[in-house]
Amino acid sequence: MPPRGSSAEQSAPPAADSTIFRQFVMRPREIGALSRSSPALARRMAEAVRWPTSGTVIEAGPGDGAITEELLAEKPDGASFLAVEVNPEFAAALQRKLPEVRVVLDDLLHLPRICAREGVSEVDVVVATLPWSLLPQKRQKALLRAILDTLSPTGQFLFYIYVQALPLWHLSSFARLLRERFGTIERGRVVWRNLPPAIIFDCRDLRD
Repeated sequence: MPPRGSSAEQSAPPAADSTIFRQFVMRPREIGALSRSSPALARRMAEAVRWPTSGTVIEAGPGDGAITEELLAEKPDGASFLAVEVNPEFAAALQRKLPEVRVVLDDLLHLPRICAREGVSEVDVVVATLPWSLLPQKRQKALLRAILDTLSPTGQFLFYIYVQALPLWHLSSFARLLRERFGTIERGRVVWRNLPPAIIFDCRDLRD
């Protein structure tokens, strides 16, 4: 099944790292990484998810599916899973690789509309693998607003940043927005077995 709204080709997908590298060269501000997330980072992300027994988990920006595979391995049978990917090549490759996953080719900016179209009334968890530190401030705010508009009051927002961005992270406008809207923001340990090393942030207790 091709991604919704796409015309995916049925040829065999290229190697994951070559796909990421090619897309990075073409769209460096969208991709933000030269290689796929490591198994260590993927496992740490999946383990950090507070899985609902029945509800919806959305992965924003799944790319080639390195983290998606670990999320699916941890997902309870009663939970629904939806992947939202803006890059057509990634979306098509992911759907070929994991045909059981609902892959939506769309901008996360339209998340409320996506959820309405897919029959999702409320989202329990958003796992975002986006290059937040590279995004313009206006887009950061718009994407976060789209997430907050769909996230349950008891929901969870998970994302990671690379260690080189950490020194300025706490001074960023995005970090300030998170502190304004979430009562709990936990920073995980550095995942050194990733290129570059990454840190996971776990945001909960959404404020009105």
